Amino acid sequence: MGKTAVLFSGQGAQHPGMMKEAYEALPAARRVFDVASDALGRDIAALCFSGSQEEVNLTHNTQPCVLAADLAAYEVAKAQGMVADCFAGLSLGEYAALVSAGCLALEDAFPLIQLRADAMQSAVPVGQGAMAAVMKANPEDLRALCASVEGYVECANYNSPSQIVVSGEADAVDLLIAACKERKIRVVKIPVSVPAHCKLLEPAADALADALNEVSLNDPTVPVYLNVDACPITTAESLREKMVQQVKSPVLWVDTLQNLWADGCTTFIECGPGTTLTGFVKKTLKEAQAISVE
Repeated sequence: MGKTAVLFSGQGAQHPGMMKEAYEALPAARRVFDVASDALGRDIAALCFSGSQEEVNLTHNTQPCVLAADLAAYEVAKAQGMVADCFAGLSLGEYAALVSAGCLALEDAFPLIQLRADAMQSAVPVGQGAMAAVMKANPEDLRALCASVEGYVECANYNSPSQIVVSGEADAVDLLIAACKERKIRVVKIPVSVPAHCKLLEPAADALADALNEVSLNDPTVPVYLNVDACPITTAESLREKMVQQVKSPVLWVDTLQNLWADGCTTFIECGPGTTLTGFVKKTLKEAQAISVE
């Protein structure tokens, strides 16, 4: 038997009604939403279950809602007897991984992710940043293409061997989209208000660094594979620095999955809304077993 890795969903997987059944059926899942609401002074459960798609898609709402949904899903998995050997989370999902591994207290996680969300949104005025998903592009060629267009755009998420997300200035992303289409490369613009995981979010990283100095971090109970280097962290010593870097650095998700596999993980449990990460596993690791809790 191989190891089991738990993966936590990131921004983009959200939808109204996410984890409502878990909230109603499982006290441990309900507690997650209750803690989130108490910590933020607003009803996160009501927002997740009854909010419109437009409301849930606002970055200010999305990040605390998805974090709550991720952690509620993990409570469902644990109630079914699942035991995690490793954790990883895509972008904001990394915070769910850190909570689940004991690095970050649940009560601290929600104010921190709210600050992260608001700092990301304020770092780049709405309309000035953009992101797009590029399909079946060679990473090296895509990085060169990013460098060739006027303005700033770079690879931000290496999600699977067939999908890389780029992020940057809105005009530069539009130029890159046009360049991809000229080369018959499929590309889809992502409807987001924040150009995540690129240097435009340096101000958000600075704000997060200040907040992290006030938060206690602990050594993980099991290894957590981080976005910035795809490597497992086993102590809290360098965690603060890497959490700050994560906001403005590319998400190395393909490398993360491959490193988990190389370290003996053969079963991957996606905790959170949607099945996006399950799809990434299937495209990256052909022999792995991938299961979505939702």
